[in-house]
Amino acid sequence: MAALFADQPGSAQGRSPFQPGRGKLPPYLAGREREQALIRESLEAIAEQDAPASDIVLYGPRGNGKTVLIEWSRRQAEALKIRVADLQGGSLKSDQQVSATLPAAGRWLARLRNFKVGPFGVGLRRLPHGPDASILARSVGKKPFLILIDEAHMLGVETGRALLNTVQALQRRDLPVLLILAGTPDLPRHLGTMGASFWDRSEQLPVGRLKPTAAADAIRVPFEERGRSIDDEALQQVVRESHSYPFFLQVWGTVLWRNCPDPAAPISLADIDRTRPLFRRRQELYYDRRLDELARAGLVSVAARVAAEFSSDEQVPRERVTVAIRAAMEREGLGRTPDAAVIREAERFLRHCGYIWPVVRRGIGCYEPGIPSLMRHVTLNDRKNREIGDEIANEPVVRPLAGQSSQVPPSQNTLRAD
Repeated sequence: MAALFADQPGSAQGRSPFQPGRGKLPPYLAGREREQALIRESLEAIAEQDAPASDIVLYGPRGNGKTVLIEWSRRQAEALKIRVADLQGGSLKSDQQVSATLPAAGRWLARLRNFKVGPFGVGLRRLPHGPDASILARSVGKKPFLILIDEAHMLGVETGRALLNTVQALQRRDLPVLLILAGTPDLPRHLGTMGASFWDRSEQLPVGRLKPTAAADAIRVPFEERGRSIDDEALQQVVRESHSYPFFLQVWGTVLWRNCPDPAAPISLADIDRTRPLFRRRQELYYDRRLDELARAGLVSVAARVAAEFSSDEQVPRERVTVAIRAAMEREGLGRTPDAAVIREAERFLRHCGYIWPVVRRGIGCYEPGIPSLMRHVTLNDRKNREIGDEIANEPVVRPLAGQSSQVPPSQNTLRAD
């Protein structure tokens, strides 16, 4: 464990540039050029006092960099002198929370029902009824305003509806207000429950695992910018073992930076083998948390059955996953066919927690593993749980001999009040 904390400011190798977890900007934001270009285009539009072409919805499994993109957007906006409200969906579940949170972000809020903006006094009386200290700024006028909401899948339905409708009303009046939402794969479905039909015309950007070339750059570029290098074979091994998952790439980068301190020696396959236990320790902790989520939902066996569908194909049609969920539930229910709503909810949960990730292949809706090695982890644990269950079920039952009582003496199974 000492090696994990060996890197301190001022040490020979310096502080690690890699940032696993907590949504901090990595040293090099690889593979998100499309998302960055669209966000930058919208920010430049409102900076020039134009309404954006559309709002932006970022959604995908945890650890793929949605919060990083939110942070990147905030910094870009501040560089363009755009005011920013940086919020968390979990804190916006009621009108009162919106009223309390947004003023703290900038003190630009006021009631808008009878407020007039623009040189000709355009009224906003038709705005939807929202919180008393309503959704946006009295001073919004022609001053650009960016609203960032991370964890937007936790946004309260009524409050979210008021927020979406108000932003839309301002944009229809050509005011420079941009909304960027980020959340889990369940975010599009959650927004659909808010009854603001225009939201699905927003720019919807799925944020999944990186392509292998971008994953390699996420490791290689930070090392090279600091005068260090990594062998091609070692780099490809890191990409394979991380499954191009951004969080794992940052973990690998941190492990290698801290435990390969010689800046003159390129990182080699031998270094990968030597430091792998440190990476695996962090990986196993992450997987155990995901396994706990599945266990609380009663879906470990269902998830293991779904994993079997991906044994030969990287992507499988969504219908095959639905059938696998139904089969697993029938097995657990001793042959009883589960209700269709229960199957849909289980499938939704597997998407929400990033176990499976929807993609489109040749026009057909498919799933691919959120992280392939997570599926292996769940499968192994399900198999072990079943083996233990079988052992317990097959243990011989000790029956009392004739004339003996089957009751355990009270002193062995009860607490007595003397």
